[in-house]
Amino acid sequence: MPYTVAVSFDQFYENINLDGDFRSSANIRRDDIVKTLEKNFTILEAFSTGSIPKFTALKSAADVDVMVVLHYGKHIKDKTPTQVLQSVRDALAEWRTGTRRNGQAITLHYKTWPNADIVPVARVVDSQGNFSHYEVPDSNNDTWISSKPKELAAVVEAKSTECGHLFRRMIKMMKHWNRGHSDYLTSYHIEVLAIKAINGKQENVSWNVFQFFENSRKLLESYIYYDTGLVDDYLSWSDRQEVLKRFDTAISLTRSAWWHTYGGNDDHKEAIRLWRQVFGDQFPQHG
Repeated sequence: MPYTVAVSFDQFYENINLDGDFRSSANIRRDDIVKTLEKNFTILEAFSTGSIPKFTALKSAADVDVMVVLHYGKHIKDKTPTQVLQSVRDALAEWRTGTRRNGQAITLHYKTWPNADIVPVARVVDSQGNFSHYEVPDSNNDTWISSKPKELAAVVEAKSTECGHLFRRMIKMMKHWNRGHSDYLTSYHIEVLAIKAINGKQENVSWNVFQFFENSRKLLESYIYYDTGLVDDYLSWSDRQEVLKRFDTAISLTRSAWWHTYGGNDDHKEAIRLWRQVFGDQFPQHG
């Protein structure tokens, strides 16, 4: 067990991080899915997306997201989002499937890790015929959501270059914290918070985590617009209030933890105790 906060954070990260490059595994899943769906659909494009290819995935909570671009005229025109998702699920009837909680994908369950979330989408072009965005089905309210996953991945990569290795680490820490506090926020929402709340080179993990919580809390007070639309309109008013309460507690604890380490006390034992209150048992004990 560690005696310093710095070593504790290193061990904490090892405990939650999905280590290694699993993009090849994601691509194998993608190719397998495309081969099956091509029996029923004309697929214009298919690519792996989500946390794994962006290197923002948690060890215990990572599935492969496969975005499948369907021929609009054949498979999407005059159909509701729910009907499009159901048609994909029907084509995978011999597999064990389910609908992802956010209503935007069909989850394909494998005997071995990882499972795959299949997102059937339409490609949208502008008046000049240039690519604009993808339309993602949302069966929770039967609407289409605009999305640019490749652009988001590029921004995450650019921010990681700007801010250093702690940028992706803090995204993973926030995702872990979110899972331990009722899982109110989506993975996409957390990544957008990181893009907006974290700036410049990140060098002191204690201070930077505190700042991440504090800056994100301000952003959560009202709706966030990013790229093609609202990021957080899935949150009800009551859920948003619960999230804000949890952020207030995290801000207080992380501020105090930082102070006990760097504010003149040099009390790593107390700081580690406070960090465990924030992040739970995956954060190691002192000693």
